[in-house]
Amino acid sequence: MLAKPADVFDREEEWSDLDGFATSQLAGLRIAVVYGRRRHGKSYLLRRLTQASHGLYHLATEQTETISLRRFADALCAFQKLPAGSLSFDGWEAALNAAAGLMTARAETIGDSSTPPLLVLDEFPYLVHETPGLPSIVQSLYDRIGPGGGSGQAPLRLILCGSAISVMSSLLSGTQALRGRGALELRIKPFGYREARAYWDIEHTEVAFRHNALIGGTPGYRELVPHPAIPERADQLGHWLTRNVLRPSVPLFNEASRVVHEDPRVRDAASYSSVLAIVAAGESSATKIGGLLGRPATSLAYQLGMLESTGFLQRSHDILLRRRPVISIADPIVRLHHLVIEPYLSDLEAGRAQQIWNELTHTVDSKVFGPHFETIAREWVTRYSYDEAGLGIGATGQTNIACRHHKISHEIDVIALARGEQPQTAGATIALIGEAKHRSRRTGVAELHRLQHIQELLNAAGHDATRATLGLFSAAGFTDELVAEAARKRPAVLLVDLARLYG
Repeated sequence: MLAKPADVFDREEEWSDLDGFATSQLAGLRIAVVYGRRRHGKSYLLRRLTQASHGLYHLATEQTETISLRRFADALCAFQKLPAGSLSFDGWEAALNAAAGLMTARAETIGDSSTPPLLVLDEFPYLVHETPGLPSIVQSLYDRIGPGGGSGQAPLRLILCGSAISVMSSLLSGTQALRGRGALELRIKPFGYREARAYWDIEHTEVAFRHNALIGGTPGYRELVPHPAIPERADQLGHWLTRNVLRPSVPLFNEASRVVHEDPRVRDAASYSSVLAIVAAGESSATKIGGLLGRPATSLAYQLGMLESTGFLQRSHDILLRRRPVISIADPIVRLHHLVIEPYLSDLEAGRAQQIWNELTHTVDSKVFGPHFETIAREWVTRYSYDEAGLGIGATGQTNIACRHHKISHEIDVIALARGEQPQTAGATIALIGEAKHRSRRTGVAELHRLQHIQELLNAAGHDATRATLGLFSAAGFTDELVAEAARKRPAVLLVDLARLYG
């Protein structure tokens, strides 16, 4: 087992997966695919892994095949402690065969059998762009010295890593050359909201929430802001944002545009940006998005799928009914860009960032803080409610329930099925019904009565919500009356404020 370095923040599960792959004593070549957006920390993690395992980490660049092969040969020479220029390759088949032979021979020579030789090829899509047949070359190597290549093969580990998610996520799928040959497929994601608070060292929970709603959990952003220290009060966060994000001279000002267009399969930049802007403004169905673009919804299938696979959009399926999914922005920095930066670009370039931020208070409250609070409420139910509230829940999401009495459809912000229940199944048992509100007013008994009414509607609709916990999530806290009522009905009523959300 390789100890996780002290300078690797969090990433316990990711390190465990990588450690298990790198230290496995199974014979032959084993391949892992690691991917994630830029600045999520995957390269940092893999550098530490190769250091801990005494492996070879090679970062590819956007160069021709000839130059890429020369750079790899130089890196292999340095790793093997060979004179510079003593290796040269006329193709990647020769390069990878030589690397496999030299690295396994080196491991046998030094007598280190605790960890197999490890080779990491980072930014693998750059190499594939210049050598489209490279995955097939890796397949050939695997078939020759992998588990099926015969007995007695020396252990060897190969990690292919990249930021072009559309390329990396398809390497092991469909009819691709490496399908069925991956021992590990790992996507490095942003930090969750609790991890992001600790990473940025934010004490106050309201500040932590707002910062996460605006910036998200991408680790690399901390190194890009000129003034990373987060203010102690929520009303000071706007000033921090104007200094670190809403100025054309700082890196995060155009970050959203860069990360969306860095994937090689995102070609029509204007079209993709238009889709993101429409979704950020509040449209959530393919039909309405297509209508605003003057295109049929069916023509957006590829673009929406691409934006979802790369982590910019998310589709939330109704947990109870077979309806069209709700489309929303998944990345906070992209949402901020299309709500605040892009529409007011000329004002921001003129230095009026603080004025714009003050004018957009209502927009940010309704289109950023409100939806994000619902998101982390669902995340808390999924990740933490079992350990911290004793809730045994299954699939979690949102839904709507029709009400003839009020002649409306009640939106349910948080709903969780019982363990083992399948979403969109008639008569499903419901474990939790929740409402999540980010507002200045404290939540009171009226909101509890609303949930009790919704519970009755769900039962009447054929679902089993009789024993469901009623959960109220409030950023501003709860009235004394509601606290007393919840105490009398515990555990049937659950109150979760920001302090409890952040643990």
